[in-house]
Amino acid sequence: MEAKMVRMVVGGRDLDIKKEDVVRAMRDAPVETIRKHVVELGETVYPPKQVLATVTGWDRTSFTTAEAQRVLARLGFVCRTAGTLPDGTPAWVAADGRPDQLEDRVADLEAALAVAHRAIAGLASRVDELEGRTEGKG
Repeated sequence: MEAKMVRMVVGGRDLDIKKEDVVRAMRDAPVETIRKHVVELGETVYPPKQVLATVTGWDRTSFTTAEAQRVLARLGFVCRTAGTLPDGTPAWVAADGRPDQLEDRVADLEAALAVAHRAIAGLASRVDELEGRTEGKG
């Protein structure tokens, strides 16, 4: 049976992707530091942005975690907030043992804002294009 192709717009760009594309791309990928969100791929959990960046080759600052989760959930993967490790340590503690730092959160927000600006510009361009087509036919 042919795998279902999902078509979406992410960070103002078109994306055509299949679940099998994700599974294949992540097959031997090491797990990066989990912060707050995870996506389940078989028996392994990954940060959603790691997965989408690996599959698409896109820079991680060009899309948000929410967008990555939206794509992956639509493909049928389970996306959730990370829990805690057996010793009670939050799962999003960095590899060096430090909790998520304020600077990291601010950087994430700045990246998300940059993505939003690009997406809005892309939408504005698309609206202009569509309005031009409509006016030209009138």
